[in-house]
Amino acid sequence: MILRTETVEQTIDGDQTQTFIKEVLMTSGRHPLGIVRKRRPPPFPSRGAVILIHGYGQNRYTWHTSQRSFVNYLAEDGWDVFNVDLRGHGRSRRFGAPLPKTMDDYIQDDMPAFVREACELAGVEQVFLVGHSMGGLISYFAGSTELRQRVRGIVSIGSPYVFGQGSKLLVGLRELAAAVRWTGILDATPALPLKIVGRHLEKRKSLWNAKMLPLPIRAWAPDTVEPEVLEEYLSSTFDRSTIAVALDIFRTGRSKRFMSVDGMVDYSTAFEIFDRPLLVVAGTEDGLAPPASVRPAYDRSRSSDKTYRAFPFGHIDLVVGKEATRTVWPLVRNWLARR
Repeated sequence: MILRTETVEQTIDGDQTQTFIKEVLMTSGRHPLGIVRKRRPPPFPSRGAVILIHGYGQNRYTWHTSQRSFVNYLAEDGWDVFNVDLRGHGRSRRFGAPLPKTMDDYIQDDMPAFVREACELAGVEQVFLVGHSMGGLISYFAGSTELRQRVRGIVSIGSPYVFGQGSKLLVGLRELAAAVRWTGILDATPALPLKIVGRHLEKRKSLWNAKMLPLPIRAWAPDTVEPEVLEEYLSSTFDRSTIAVALDIFRTGRSKRFMSVDGMVDYSTAFEIFDRPLLVVAGTEDGLAPPASVRPAYDRSRSSDKTYRAFPFGHIDLVVGKEATRTVWPLVRNWLARR
């Protein structure tokens, strides 16, 4: 359902601007979900549809700031871009969609709703899924369930297929979380207001940027994002989620497989035998999703068309960093265009 349509002139990066048609959408169903659609106005032809899926505790601003926008970059290249807010995040929360109980809610309910909306409005049979961090995991698993005929290809950016692998600290955190979960203390799946984390990072970004400070985990590699871009990103992108979803992500590391909560669906096996084009992107400086945790998706996939690339970036700067605009962005653009 289209709630609002307008023609806007917006920034792609720096001084580069373009005119787009922007639509605010709401999916139908028990839990309405929010989407922002961007595309070039007629007579520009469309290359096809792309759905962008954000990571844990974030929202659609993962992909778009007023100064640097991956959404606008793809739209300028001719794609019909659908930038989504998962349930409980951003506009979806304002539309009344509750926080998820588990990742199954994202995979089995939200993604089919997004894909149906995108296919109907764009007039296409298939879409590309592009996910950052947890968004990449959702793309892997949603693209290999009932949506398998609707997915043209999958791009993941900084997505830990085996959470914690390559980081002793993250492995320790993963094991501690599993032990706490065993006690039942977290069964109520309390919400986590992650905007607090964003505010902390924004206020102390100079500390997190310090190259000489030996921090065990950094959200971005030092000096890879301009202060003004980083400030806007941190203040708008961090949202909220639940502990249960975090524990689901941790589970992928402990078992090295991912199953539905009821144990009836083996998402990992379904993904690994899913023969669709796959692009896996990792950051060698990514302390939240080290390459050792990201690459297994590429290694285990039996896709006949798969690509793995690693860049010297951290978790956030893989998408919004100043060098990402000259490396990761063109890689994804060209990969999509060839398919």
